[in-house]
Amino acid sequence: MSSARKIYQMTVEQIIDHTSSVRELVLKAIEPAEFVFKAGQFVMLNVPQTEGKPVLRAYSIASDDRIKNGFRLLFKFVDNGIASTFVWNLKGGETLNFTGPFGKVFFQEPPTEQIVFLNTGTGLSQHICYLLSKKEQYPNLRYRMLFGVRTEKDMYYQKEIAALSQELQDFKFEFVLSRPQENWTGKKGYVQDFLQEFNYKEIPTTFYLCGNGGMIKAVKHQLIEIDGIDKTRIWSEAFD
Repeated sequence: MSSARKIYQMTVEQIIDHTSSVRELVLKAIEPAEFVFKAGQFVMLNVPQTEGKPVLRAYSIASDDRIKNGFRLLFKFVDNGIASTFVWNLKGGETLNFTGPFGKVFFQEPPTEQIVFLNTGTGLSQHICYLLSKKEQYPNLRYRMLFGVRTEKDMYYQKEIAALSQELQDFKFEFVLSRPQENWTGKKGYVQDFLQEFNYKEIPTTFYLCGNGGMIKAVKHQLIEIDGIDKTRIWSEAFD
């Protein structure tokens, strides 16, 4: 049976609200009891409807692909969104249906010397999946990540990323805020504004982009059309 047709039943083991608009679900496989995927893939949540077929919505998996009995997903609230309304009404313990896994934006092996992750919103999920899944296999790569959000209130996953930086020898991470308060001392603007910091013309680099389509378009324009970087070194998934 194809992954588009096979239904996986998952129970909601835990609900974590990181911000007012970002919710994480920890899901455990019920039937079948094993779910196998590769880092970078996504699943389709089957949102039940009172009439007709379920509505399907795609979400990148945000957990280690070596774990076979479930996964984690990050959701961003969308006003009047069908999936958002459904997910924010969950209390825990519910059974959800998923199809998948889907997607071919995998971690490229053998890896280059430097890996650059650029993400916005819940696009972080795909890159967390890569790091969790590959940290033991490739602990000494030069990892760099910029995470774009609007304000300080939109920042999340600091503890999880800090834990990864303790395990990886050369991992540096920074938030980029587009609308920070006046006392914000970190990066201001958009993730694409800081590409030159990575010295990718001198260091063999693979880029992974996940999130806002405008960010992805701007980064590809700079890297491919202006800097002449081989497009096979740029892997992207739009989350609009």
